[in-house]
Amino acid sequence: MTCFISPSRYINREFSLADPNVPALRPFQERGVRLQVKPQMTVTVNVVSSHPVLTSTVETLFAHTKGLTVAALSADIPKTEVLHRPGSLQLFLLDACSLRTNLGPLAARLRSVAPGSKCLALLPPGDGDHAEEIRLFYWGIDGFVELRQTWRAELPQAIHAILKGQPWVPSAVLLAFVKNAKALIDAQLLPGHSLTGREAQVLQLLMRRLTNKEIGSLLAISERTVKFHVSNILCKLQLDDRADLSPDKFALKPLAS
Repeated sequence: MTCFISPSRYINREFSLADPNVPALRPFQERGVRLQVKPQMTVTVNVVSSHPVLTSTVETLFAHTKGLTVAALSADIPKTEVLHRPGSLQLFLLDACSLRTNLGPLAARLRSVAPGSKCLALLPPGDGDHAEEIRLFYWGIDGFVELRQTWRAELPQAIHAILKGQPWVPSAVLLAFVKNAKALIDAQLLPGHSLTGREAQVLQLLMRRLTNKEIGSLLAISERTVKFHVSNILCKLQLDDRADLSPDKFALKPLAS
C-alpha cells in the first residue's frame, strides 16, 4: 500500500512503508544555510517562553535577516495581541524547557488565533525514542529542535524549511506517523472500499488535528471541498466523527529499529 505522507507543499514525493529510501527531514549535513525571507513576505517569530535569555538569543540570531522580526510572547497571550500583526506570517517558537504547559493544546490554540501560522518546538535533548516528538507532531507542530550545543546553527535551517512548507522532524517520527495511518486504514476501512489520493492527504492532516480551514489552505481547496472529503473518509472508515481519528485512540510508538 502506498501512503501519501503529506500534501505537495510538504514533501514532494510519495512512498510506501517498505521504501528504504525514506527522505531524511533533518539535513544536518546542509551547513551554512542562511535564512532568507521573500521580499514580499514578512515573518514574525514569536518566542513563547518564560526565559528572557532565549528571546534575546533568538533576536541576535536573526538580527540581520530582512523581513523577519522576533517578538516575545507568554503562553497565555490574549488573542488581540497576536492578531495585531496583519500581513505577517506568524511562526511560534515554543520553549518546552521553560513552559509548564502541554505544548500540543497550546499549539492548537495559537493556530486558531493566527490561521496559517506555523509552530516549532524547542525540546530538551531526548533519549532517542522520539515519543514526545511523535505526540506533538499529531498536534500539528511542524518541527522540532533539541537544545543541544548545535541548536543555534540548526534553528535557522528549521525555520527556513517550515516556511517553505516542509516539516522539520526526525525520520522516525515520520515513519511512526505513516505506520499508524496505515494501521488505522487497515483496521477500519470498509471492505471493497479505498481512499483516493486526496482523501489520504486529508486523512493525514485530520490525524494531526488540523481544522478544515487549515487543510483547505494547505491543499489549496475550499472548506466546502474539505468537508466533502472528511465526510467520505469518516464513512469509509466507519467512524462517527473526526474525534475518532485522535491519536489517543491508537498507540503512538516509533518503528522498531
